[in-house]
Amino acid sequence: MDINRSIRIAVDTGKVSYGADSARQALLNKQAKIIIIANNTPQDIKEDIYRYAKISELPILEFPGSSLDLGAVCGRPHFVAALTIISVGDSDIIKAVKK
Repeated sequence: MDINRSIRIAVDTGKVSYGADSARQALLNKQAKIIIIANNTPQDIKEDIYRYAKISELPILEFPGSSLDLGAVCGRPHFVAALTIISVGDSDIIKAVKK
């Protein structure tokens, strides 16, 4: 399974939001299906997102690249520390978490 391809399909065909604040909001409101965080996300933000995800019982996928790489995969010209997938669309990204 190609994580980058799955993320791109979710961005193109599903519903997503960008940023750590959006991720925390979606977790609190139980709107997210999965949260993807870049490996260079600051530790305090990671801890916050993991805490909210544990409370909401939602999966988190750590993206193996940096926030710049995650932004590039999403087709965004800026850093993306956290990506919230609200609707997966045609993507199989949920299978990546179940491995």
